[in-house]
Amino acid sequence: MMRTELNSSLDFFRVSGNYLTNLLLLVLIAFLMQFETYPQQKEISARQKELNRLKIEIESLSKEIRTNEIKEKKNYELIEKYNQQTHLLSKLLRSVRSEVTEKEHAIHGLEQDVTRLEKNIEQLKQTYAQYVVSVYKGTFTNKLSYLLNSSSLQQALMRYKYLSKISEQRKMDIDRINRNKVRLSLQRNHLETEKKEKTLLIAQKEKEEKVLETNISQKRKLISKIKNDKASLKKELDAKKRAEQQIRNMIAKLIEESVRKKNSKNLSKDKDKNSGESDNLPQYFDVTSKFGSFENLKGRLSWPVNKGTILRDFGENLNEKLNTVTINYGIDIKASGDLNVRAVAEGVVSVINWLPGYGSVVILTHKNEFRSVYGHISDIYVTEGEVVGPGKVIGRIGESLEGNILHFEIWNQRTNQNPILWLARR
Repeated sequence: MMRTELNSSLDFFRVSGNYLTNLLLLVLIAFLMQFETYPQQKEISARQKELNRLKIEIESLSKEIRTNEIKEKKNYELIEKYNQQTHLLSKLLRSVRSEVTEKEHAIHGLEQDVTRLEKNIEQLKQTYAQYVVSVYKGTFTNKLSYLLNSSSLQQALMRYKYLSKISEQRKMDIDRINRNKVRLSLQRNHLETEKKEKTLLIAQKEKEEKVLETNISQKRKLISKIKNDKASLKKELDAKKRAEQQIRNMIAKLIEESVRKKNSKNLSKDKDKNSGESDNLPQYFDVTSKFGSFENLKGRLSWPVNKGTILRDFGENLNEKLNTVTINYGIDIKASGDLNVRAVAEGVVSVINWLPGYGSVVILTHKNEFRSVYGHISDIYVTEGEVVGPGKVIGRIGESLEGNILHFEIWNQRTNQNPILWLARR
């Protein structure tokens, strides 16, 4: 009989529980959660626009490639279109992979939140059940008698406060259970949505990976057909000359941006001194300041590839096929076996770009304005702004008319260095 009345009391609480209050609470929590996630939704919307833009560019290049193939224009320009498409596909994949990782973190957090809420609700229910049992046993049935039986006025006041506290606590427990139930329902729905979105993203990732593999395979077939064509080799050489100037311009832009931020920091400090107040604006922080010295690694620097031979040295080089002398601002390493490209030292990924002649290019910034440049990357595993340690795989070497060649440069400020003097002897 006691169990029946206990269940009845709990059922009454679950069914009634002030329906209007619960409904208003549900609407309020849902509204607040939507308000809190609004900046995140704006970020997702911007990211989706970027993904859509990439897809449009990729499709446009696909049409150009198909048109050239129909017209049988198997030339260097077609290879560059393949290279550019590979770069965009790789960028799209990085974004999708990043989203999958974010979803996994979000799902893990939501699962923990759901478990915590379930435990919390169960504990509150048990506490409330104990209170109902106490009422049934008559512990708090005759409050007046409990107060009148006090031996003094002070004891009566203490008992009154005690009873009031118990009553308030019960009301608070009921409110907590209601709020946690509503939040639990919302979090479960959110979790289900995140899981569905993750499934769709994984399917998209697998699809784009297949497209990328097909693209690389088609480009490889084309390269095998024209790799000995002198006209194509000449065009590739000219493209590399233009790419060198673009690399120089990108590094100059990075230096200017670094100077601008440092000047901004100094101005902010002067402002604080003059005003005597603290500036609440976020301060510029150079992440490379925490890195070890790059300069001290001269002659001991890790190689960007595990195995490879230098195809072209730093400085002047004779191209025997074209019988021309060219200037190399870095070194070209012909890889064998392992095609992974590794960071030569700890740094931050400052630039990921595509340049005709060098394909996908990654620039890392090290301490004291030293930078390393990696060209001819077919697939990139890092993102701009990411901090990488020495030996971190940043991508794989792509295939050019001469094979799997990594173009590697080292810069100090605006001056390019001879990488041979920096790399450890083998």
